[in-house]
Amino acid sequence: MQSRRAPATVSSRRSLVADLVSTNRVHSQQELLELLQTQGFSVTQATLSRDLEALGATKPSDPDGSGAHYIVPSESNTSLRAQGSRQALTRALHELLLSAEYSQVMVVVRTPPGGAQFLAGHLDRSGCFDTLGTVAGDDTIFLVARSEIEAKKICNDLVALAESGT
Repeated sequence: MQSRRAPATVSSRRSLVADLVSTNRVHSQQELLELLQTQGFSVTQATLSRDLEALGATKPSDPDGSGAHYIVPSESNTSLRAQGSRQALTRALHELLLSAEYSQVMVVVRTPPGGAQFLAGHLDRSGCFDTLGTVAGDDTIFLVARSEIEAKKICNDLVALAESGT
């Protein structure tokens, strides 16, 4: 059973708004309010309007004539940032990954001394892995996967990405 809670903060809510807008064709604020409610956020239309303005959201007409939908600039949008970070992650893994192994839901990644923080940042920003959390020391990174099957997949994917960077 998964239990995930985001804090009821402005930053958390705005991050969720940016992600919802980037992964769904949201045509109205009412539609976005409903999506937020499914994620546990209950806000007023005025608050949502301020959030959209703060994120720099626009609502241009779709070229295919299907109506206008919200978009946010890529710097506000974690999903779009993640797409651009995959190449950087592959390069970092190629240079820094010494080993990856798992035990139950824990993935242990080894790097040369001083490399763990740098690589962990790339892992977090890439959005390539659905983990519960990442902790980095000097030369070791701990990733908590959602299941043992997912932990094994993460290990295999890390090694494959590192090898593809050659």
